[in-house]
Amino acid sequence: MLQRTTTSSTDLLIRFLHIVIMLSFTGAYLTGDAEEWHQIHMAFGYTLGISLILRILWQFGAPRLAHTQPSGPSRRLQVIKPFVQRYWAQPQQWLSPTFLKAASSSLFQLSILGIFLLLPLTVLAGFLTDYTYSHTLKEIHELFANLFLASVLLHLTALTLNSVLLKKWLAKRMFWGAESHSWFTLFAALFSLGVLIAFWFFYLS
Repeated sequence: MLQRTTTSSTDLLIRFLHIVIMLSFTGAYLTGDAEEWHQIHMAFGYTLGISLILRILWQFGAPRLAHTQPSGPSRRLQVIKPFVQRYWAQPQQWLSPTFLKAASSSLFQLSILGIFLLLPLTVLAGFLTDYTYSHTLKEIHELFANLFLASVLLHLTALTLNSVLLKKWLAKRMFWGAESHSWFTLFAALFSLGVLIAFWFFYLS
């Protein structure tokens, strides 16, 4: 029996979109320099854009329709701001276990903000480059893509450090969980899957 939850920030749709964004960026980055893979590269880029739109819609729809609360920018800043205020002027504590735990958590949240800021810029620059064939826009697109990669690497580094310090592998909650999901969460996940499948089918055909 499906149950509602009021505390989850990583529901089924969040996990699904997380995997899609991860795979799409990897695919787009690996095919970016190969002319024969240009169509696939663009498909991955559009998939990133569609996934971002779905994620933004879910940010506003989930609390009202699915009774879950995905983490947004304000919640992530609530982790970063106290860390900066507490430790900025206390360098003598920068090697303490407490500092390292707080620093890894803050860098983790900062990397997510960077990813979601750079994602639309990267996709938009790529679309405009493909549309205009502008060399300048191509260089801007590549810059954003490399900054996106840097944010991803920071994300993975902070996640690993935080997991080691807490002695708990935190990444597992983004791939599976034991909590139940509302019927609307399941519907939204299936709808999102259908949208992405339909896009790939029509784009490649």
